[in-house]
Amino acid sequence: MPRVSVVVPAWNAEAFLEKTLETVAAQTFRDFELIVVDDGSRDGTKKAADRFLERAGLEGRCLRQENRKIAGARNAGIRAARGELVAFLDHDDLWLATKLAEVAAEFDAHPETDLVGHHENVVRDGRLVRISRCGPYAENMYERLLFEGNALSPSATTVRRDKLIEAGLFRENPEFDTVEDYDLWLRLAKTCRMRFLDRVLGEYQLVERAASNRIAYHNANLESLLRDHFRSFPDPDARTRALMRRRLAAMNRSAARGLLAQGDAAAAGPYARRAASGWPWDWRNAATWTLWAVKKLGGRAWT
Repeated sequence: MPRVSVVVPAWNAEAFLEKTLETVAAQTFRDFELIVVDDGSRDGTKKAADRFLERAGLEGRCLRQENRKIAGARNAGIRAARGELVAFLDHDDLWLATKLAEVAAEFDAHPETDLVGHHENVVRDGRLVRISRCGPYAENMYERLLFEGNALSPSATTVRRDKLIEAGLFRENPEFDTVEDYDLWLRLAKTCRMRFLDRVLGEYQLVERAASNRIAYHNANLESLLRDHFRSFPDPDARTRALMRRRLAAMNRSAARGLLAQGDAAAAGPYARRAASGWPWDWRNAATWTLWAVKKLGGRAWT
């Protein structure tokens, strides 16, 4: 049995999948299997994966299924996995050669650990944009993630397979599309012991998909997810209710700023208003409202 199962969900990835898989083949840690899940691609994704596996001589296979989106593809990979650990890698992301070795060493050094994450370079067209930092660890990791925001990335996360099964895998609900990973991290945080390596071990490829309708779609699904988890507090106290309001305001602020960056001030208005009214004590919410007012109404929004 391999120690690690590397799960790569892929959709219409023929043109760039090989570059991603090359970083798996280059791993210094060799006790792994590679599972590519072709999620109903319309191009030659499966042929590209099969060719690579044969050429590289890696233990693994490419599964093909009808399109079930990324949550369904990851779940198919988890179910097929034989390893004790599951390491996720999205079809256009990359790993450093020591990624699996350093993650496995962390599990060995701390055998009580259920999940290990690490930092990633965020890259656009081959140029470093920023570093995406996973974590940090908090005593109550569930509340840390729920009220402060997502702090994990799929391609930078390795989890014990039995914990994934216990948590119920990624939820494939349509209303959680684009936030399915965040939802799983939240559910895992209730039962998992997490550790975060203070090192960059991968690259996240930044692809511009921030059209106005995409931002609105993601925000609606994020709100559905947050409210679903808020319902797990049947009788929230004043502190918890305040944290919920602050989190929703931060969510709306992020959507407003994304829409403003796209030049869509009309669509940004409702989000900017909800951010400012939902949690007026954060200067960033007021600043976002002011920015919208300047762009949309030349300041007349205050009257």
